[in-house]
Amino acid sequence: MTDLERYFADFRRNITGINTEIETPYGRRKLVYADWIASGRLYTPIEKRISDDIGPMVGNTHSESSATGIAMTNAYHHAQRIVKNHV
Repeated sequence: MTDLERYFADFRRNITGINTEIETPYGRRKLVYADWIASGRLYTPIEKRISDDIGPMVGNTHSESSATGIAMTNAYHHAQRIVKNHV
């Protein structure tokens, strides 16, 4: 394993489906994902954070009459500020 491969090994391990196999006319083969520019792959730590921390509070950003609506509206405006500060 090269230094570069070693450096990225932990990141690689956390790519959702990295070891997925599919049936092909040539038998079972490891899935080769080749569209990293357009969509990429799910990254487990990020998906876990979304699922565990954000998912329970998902609500309509156009409503402030519920806890979920308020949470999403606040998160939306917070994200807008972050983007504006980096553009």
